[in-house]
Amino acid sequence: MIPPDRPTGAKEEASYDLTLLPTLLLQTPTPQPPLTGRISLGAPVVRPLTGVQAAEGDGDWGAFLESQADQYDYLLLSLVCSFRPVSDGPPFTDAGIGILLEAPGEPADRQPIAWSISPKKRAVPVTPSGSLTLTANLMLVDAGVEYTPHQGGQEKLFVVGMGERDSDPEWRFTATPGTPLVGDESLALIVRTPADTPTRAHITVAATVRQRRLGLIPYRAELPPALRTIAVR
Repeated sequence: MIPPDRPTGAKEEASYDLTLLPTLLLQTPTPQPPLTGRISLGAPVVRPLTGVQAAEGDGDWGAFLESQADQYDYLLLSLVCSFRPVSDGPPFTDAGIGILLEAPGEPADRQPIAWSISPKKRAVPVTPSGSLTLTANLMLVDAGVEYTPHQGGQEKLFVVGMGERDSDPEWRFTATPGTPLVGDESLALIVRTPADTPTRAHITVAATVRQRRLGLIPYRAELPPALRTIAVR
């Protein structure tokens, strides 16, 4: 188990309401107004993973960190995205959150990667628990909520994470007939970056809404500077 980010009762991280700007489409007869109050994003929290931290928890990943210490640093990046319902607005059909990891000025073989991400696959929303388990080789496990396929079933996935071991992980959310895209979603990734190398994370957010007359309208979020680029280390 990863020790808590902060003591119980500590101040929560800042959350930002995002402005969603419509993507121009040739078939759209009139420009669509921006959407506000529909998605908020919490300020990402970045925590270096250390041997001392491993010893304080109940995990067995300290030895792995020690074996990698000369080459790589590992950090936990986590954030919460909130999708809000509206009584008279168009519903979300899907949404995506992407993170581009970058070590400016470093060659391709020294760029950071998402060593592990969470969630990977899930068929239903869950309440963020605030805790994650790490395996011996620093793989994220959120026990009890990952997707287990049913035999013979074609169950649609609510969220799919992709890009593990790449520099551009992302999560895609899809509303289903029984599962609207509403509520809080907790996202996390383990960043592996060359030791002592400055690293950044660039965040993007997009969503699609269904208008009664116009059909599907894609939007892209305008992020404030505090969210657009994060100093990971």
